[in-house]
Amino acid sequence: SSSSFIFLSTTSTHPQRRHYHQPKVLMQARRNNNKNRRGGGVNSDDPFSFESDLQSRGFEYIIGSDESGRGCLAGPVITASVCILTKQNNDDNNNPILIPNVRDSKKLTKEERIDIYTQVINQPDLFVYQIAERSNEEIDEMNILRSTMDCFADSIETLVQKMNFPANETYSIVDGKKSPKLTNGVSCRPFVKGDSIVYTVALASIIAKVTRDKIMCDDIHSRYPQYGFDSHYGYSTKEHIEAIHKYGASPVHRMSCKPVKGR
Repeated sequence: SSSSFIFLSTTSTHPQRRHYHQPKVLMQARRNNNKNRRGGGVNSDDPFSFESDLQSRGFEYIIGSDESGRGCLAGPVITASVCILTKQNNDDNNNPILIPNVRDSKKLTKEERIDIYTQVINQPDLFVYQIAERSNEEIDEMNILRSTMDCFADSIETLVQKMNFPANETYSIVDGKKSPKLTNGVSCRPFVKGDSIVYTVALASIIAKVTRDKIMCDDIHSRYPQYGFDSHYGYSTKEHIEAIHKYGASPVHRMSCKPVKGR
């Protein structure tokens, strides 16, 4: 079971704010980061350069957030929010101690993702994170966008509260075009392709995917093996659609999704 490390929230903030612009502090950090990047992806020479730039502007705690399962036909949507505690964990040159090979989870193998995930959970003095989840029923009730934004707000705000981060020293970056409206005063901004550029967002994408994959394989697949959730994880594959047509919808399917409606 994955219940030992998953935070299940019953709160609902229903955030609505949408950000299509990036504020000056984030734009400047991105420009500075781009100067040192070679090709696409997290800066291989200085993977923490984006966060370091924000820290030089007074934001000590940089939280990266990403989701897993937003585009699925079944199962929950999961968000992960991650922060690296750089004050407590620096090398001799005052640089944060980082896990190598961190990048967008989709560009890693399953084994690589699990290895990075294991390193994170085994180093709580360096990495702190929070998981939030919204069920398929909540997604059907609120719609997938509101559910995902609600989930993001949940994981970020819970992490800030748990670690007692000062709001004026905390900056949260959410992968994508939209970010939630937080109620704790923490700056929260969206970042398109953040999981490919910002180290902490890439780390969050890995934590979110490993967490959700475990739920889909260990829990949901064991209850509904006829759908093959251990291979497609609820995404809209040919195998999955054929199983829905053959067996109908299961209790974990999102009935608001077009391929599932009426099944």
